[in-house]
Amino acid sequence: MIPGSLARRYARALILLAETPMQRESFARAIADFAAAMDCSDGSGSTLGGVLDSQRYPLSERHNVLQAVCRRLGADPTVLSFLHYVLDRGRISGIEQISRFYLEMADELAGRLHATIRSPKPLPAEAMARIKAALERSTGKTCVLDTSIEPELIGGVVTQVGSLVLDGSVKTQLHNLRNTLGGR
Repeated sequence: MIPGSLARRYARALILLAETPMQRESFARAIADFAAAMDCSDGSGSTLGGVLDSQRYPLSERHNVLQAVCRRLGADPTVLSFLHYVLDRGRISGIEQISRFYLEMADELAGRLHATIRSPKPLPAEAMARIKAALERSTGKTCVLDTSIEPELIGGVVTQVGSLVLDGSVKTQLHNLRNTLGGR
């Protein structure tokens, strides 16, 4: 792990290397794929991240491993060069944080917003479309919806956009009613 401010600077540097919005999206996929691969294990308990971050292996061998993984992932050559730089600086253990900050910055530049919709059962497509349209209208940004099913909500939906939570679940309404009636 590396400090958040340092991860943010690395992410900003990679964003600045992207010359077009398409390239920025390509970099986002590549860095996210690589961050996910860092947790892959070889079956003996060693992870890719552990190998790349370990001083037990010569730096040249770690670069070869990085090269092979990126080739297999189909990573852009610029992202590959960036990852070699991160490895040289001993910051490869922070790639998950760097990836997270990069994705946030790329979303901001693209005018995208992520929202999480939780419901007790899958919502119909038209309900999802109405929620998405309302969020886009109120935020002025394109919304990407992530959904999760939580049967304990009983009914209704809970929508989270950043730190704002709009809770219209039956569970919360019942809890509020109980508090209003004196905790019975």
